[in-house]
Amino acid sequence: MKRSLWTKLVLFILSMVIGGILLYPTVKLWTATDLDEAERMELEKKALHLGLDLVGGMHLVLEADTSGRGFLPEEVVSATDNAISIIRDRVDDLGVAEPNIQRLGNNRMQVQLPGIADRERALEVIGKTGLLEFRLLVNPTTTMQIFSDIDAHLLGDSLGSGQPFSGYLIPAGNDAAVEKRNYKELKNLAAESRSVVPSDAEILFGPEEEAEGRTIRKVFIVKKKIEITGADIKDASAKPYQGNDPNYQGTWVTIMELKRSGQTRFAEVTGSNVDERLAIVFDGVVKTAPVIRERIPPGSPATITGRDRVGDEMRDLAILIRHGALPVPLRIVQERTVSPTLGRDSVRAGVIAILIGLAAVVLFLIIYYTGSGLVAVAALIFNLFGLFAVLAGFRATLTLPGLAGIALTIGMAVDANVLIYERIREELRAGKFPRSAVETGYSKAWKIIIDANITTIIAAIVLAMFNSGPVRGFAITLIIGLIINMITAVYFAKGLFDLYLFKRPDRKLYI
Repeated sequence: MKRSLWTKLVLFILSMVIGGILLYPTVKLWTATDLDEAERMELEKKALHLGLDLVGGMHLVLEADTSGRGFLPEEVVSATDNAISIIRDRVDDLGVAEPNIQRLGNNRMQVQLPGIADRERALEVIGKTGLLEFRLLVNPTTTMQIFSDIDAHLLGDSLGSGQPFSGYLIPAGNDAAVEKRNYKELKNLAAESRSVVPSDAEILFGPEEEAEGRTIRKVFIVKKKIEITGADIKDASAKPYQGNDPNYQGTWVTIMELKRSGQTRFAEVTGSNVDERLAIVFDGVVKTAPVIRERIPPGSPATITGRDRVGDEMRDLAILIRHGALPVPLRIVQERTVSPTLGRDSVRAGVIAILIGLAAVVLFLIIYYTGSGLVAVAALIFNLFGLFAVLAGFRATLTLPGLAGIALTIGMAVDANVLIYERIREELRAGKFPRSAVETGYSKAWKIIIDANITTIIAAIVLAMFNSGPVRGFAITLIIGLIINMITAVYFAKGLFDLYLFKRPDRKLYI
């Protein structure tokens, strides 16, 4: 067998194995009926998800109301991005699989929550007013003791030596942290152990951040007493560090000014807790926890430094502090709810449409092109297998327009085969050997197929770049499908012809 055929065979087997691995979580998630919650959550991380229009849920368009607040244009965008980050954290707590949250224009955002059933709860969680608080951290020694007490509590034995809680913790500078993949498990364990944590403290987490190639969330034990709130903040801004400490040269700082209502209390807190850490908590998330270096007298601004924080991060912190007491109000400008029943009907109708179209195409190919039609059908099946495998590999969300993109992909695949087969027929009529007819037919048709597919892909890329939601889902599905179409037409379908004609180049073609 020629080396090229061996190469195609190896690539085909390898792609089938990889595709099977990528699709396995999706198939198991959609077919298994005896999964426990942990297994289901693990599979959902790797599976192809169904969109809002297929499983039901909520679609919201929210607008940040910045009128009359003195925002600069760039601050409108930053405030909206900050609101998106806050809403994403809230949606995560709702347990929604693969939510779609993105900015639309300067001050609007789209929120899609597939599978959400409790509309009132979702609206309450998304629309509630954020709260900015300044609270002291528990000292490190007490923090480590509380972690040990939680381990003992979870073991059911105060003398236990296991680490069911602290075993998840990893060092992150001077703090403890948990990897993103273990966050929900650790959060559940913390909830189970509330009785162990002192009544005047609670366990809170930081935002997601990258550290040594891992996505983590820091873990803090924060005192419940609120020292000051966002209502006590007068202003905040970010600028490059201009002091003499060499440790902070080249970094940025956030300057915070307090209203009269908070100046005295802040002076007391900073004076009594020098070298302790003061957490800046927004919406229950510890955004940062700087060390109190000295007492801040009434009327003097506070400087928040950060060796690892770049300008954009300190500017975002300044915006958070400045607008934390009165976060940008969000109003719903569009709301659409899709019932699970309608979603199931959409899935059924879409699948039926694809199956009917596929059956009609298969029947046409086999009747009109006989044996060669079977090659085209095999290529078509492999094409669909590859398309779903790639979508699953990217953890894409399949929507109703995405199903339309798949249907269009089937049509384009058939169009490519028709072009190739008609060219091969022309060469056979001209008296060429089957082997030569196949080579020439593919060569002539390939240029036309490339032109047709590339122009369609360009149009789909434009759709994907300048649209969102369903239109973007259609475009992305179409792009992937067309790329796989071109690969299967040349490497898979032609490989079958090459294998058929390998030993007998004059073998009869049923076409």
